[in-house]
Amino acid sequence: MLRRSKVGGAVAVDKRTVVTGVLCAVAALGASAVMTKVVPAAEGRPEAHVKAAAPAKPSPSSSSRSQAAKQPQLDTSGSPRPGSPAAFTGALFEGGVQGDHFCTATVVHSAGKNLIVTAGHCLLAGKHGDAGAVFAPAYANGGAPYGAWTIEEVFEDSRWSEDSDDDYDLAFARLAPDASGRNIEDVTGAAALDTTGRSGEEITVTGYPADRKVPRTCTASAIRETPTEQRFDCADFPGGTSGSAWLAKDGKIIGILTGGDTDDVSTSTILGEYAAQLYAKATATAR
Repeated sequence: MLRRSKVGGAVAVDKRTVVTGVLCAVAALGASAVMTKVVPAAEGRPEAHVKAAAPAKPSPSSSSRSQAAKQPQLDTSGSPRPGSPAAFTGALFEGGVQGDHFCTATVVHSAGKNLIVTAGHCLLAGKHGDAGAVFAPAYANGGAPYGAWTIEEVFEDSRWSEDSDDDYDLAFARLAPDASGRNIEDVTGAAALDTTGRSGEEITVTGYPADRKVPRTCTASAIRETPTEQRFDCADFPGGTSGSAWLAKDGKIIGILTGGDTDDVSTSTILGEYAAQLYAKATATAR
């Protein structure tokens, strides 16, 4: 199955057409929904229908972004129970939660207790700072009950970050501790990562559509399409749901939503050895 790009409701086209369309839209309309990272595809290879959308509004100033990221305001009254998927799943924002969210991410269990996992096309590999993207777990209706957490460094397989190979569209991001010195996993809980290549079983997926302030959850079966790709069929998983974790019945992450031919069909790479090696690289830097 070919995974292709989609901009708005347009017919799927190759990435070069997408880039042209996006640049025109930026010039004419202000770019209401484009993906965060556009990397030219290898000649002749179609690009994934990536379900990500960049913020439509201008990013906050550096000072406000730094303040929002460094000092998350925690109001856990009425928040999802720590350790539940609703608590450790959240949205990615550019700068702060006062803007628009563009992807979904999940706290993944690690020795440093400071990692999230998402799709590779949602974030740029390398070190980040206070002015970059932040993660808001349990975000809903404009509120971030567990605060906004600064992303310090993003880890990706070079076959994705350098060659844009869809089979390796995966990222781990290390988060800075909050103002109290706590790591995110101690606050929200986390899901364990399974890199044994599981598929063909029931999963539950929660993602944040970019045009809404509440998450969308669906339970379906993960179906292996090829040795490197799996899919699930659930209606209404549009832009913004990229990076959503596929949780098996035992609570482990066995996939990360990276694309799909339509909003009703979503795909993930098979989380095998490459995912295990990338996770090991990300956790090796834990404090």
